[in-house]
Amino acid sequence: MNLVQYEAAAPGVAIVRLNRPDKLNAFSLPLERELLAALERACADEEVRAVVLAGAGRGFSGGWDLGESDLTSAETQPLSTRAGQHTWLRLIRLLRRPDKVFIAAVHGWAAGQGLELCIASDMILAAEDARFYFAEVRVGFNMTSGVAKVLPLLVGLGNAKRLALTGAKIDAAEALRMGLVVEVTPAGGHEARALELAAEVTQGAPLAVAAQKRLFDAALEMSLAAVQDFEVMSSLRLTETEDHQEAKRAFAEKRPPKFTGS
Repeated sequence: MNLVQYEAAAPGVAIVRLNRPDKLNAFSLPLERELLAALERACADEEVRAVVLAGAGRGFSGGWDLGESDLTSAETQPLSTRAGQHTWLRLIRLLRRPDKVFIAAVHGWAAGQGLELCIASDMILAAEDARFYFAEVRVGFNMTSGVAKVLPLLVGLGNAKRLALTGAKIDAAEALRMGLVVEVTPAGGHEARALELAAEVTQGAPLAVAAQKRLFDAALEMSLAAVQDFEVMSSLRLTETEDHQEAKRAFAEKRPPKFTGS
């Protein structure tokens, strides 16, 4: 059985689904490697512009499987170079690709490493039965994946510390109030709604969507003035693209634009 499923769900959209339902999609080194391969497949496909991350069975992911290996051994420790060749960091960094938008569609539990995967995505959408658990301190770890940078931006520093330092468990409604998730759907509707959001992404000009995502990431390391300069330069470059000219023609002709990514 494949631990990760890859599906071309719609034009320009793929679903990557964690598929270890008997273990609540808990992470292991084999699952990490299959997930990396699936993400690399999506990133290599120029037709794919948005990727929905989901989980099979009862939930998104219960985090790292503590029974999977001896975490004190460098041969099996998932974050060691010998065991994973930093597989986890490689796949997390793939989620920052500006030419792809990643949407996490969560139902049931998203805990620990599973929640880190969600936070590294561009957006999190939750079913009303979703539950979020920052489990790391309860099992003797700290967060990885850049969560210490990104989580405070989503929920505020105080909330980020409360969640991370206490191992708090929150439901979808509280996650929405905090800003951790962008939307809550009825139970069972999370994947369908995530696919709708992904389709909306594909309606934008590809180069413009990529530029906007790149701007958000770059802004994390830049001053306000530098961000303003970067935005202006990026926007000027986009005015020279064929997609921008097509948008103007479509506006004048009162029709939807047909973007080509050029």
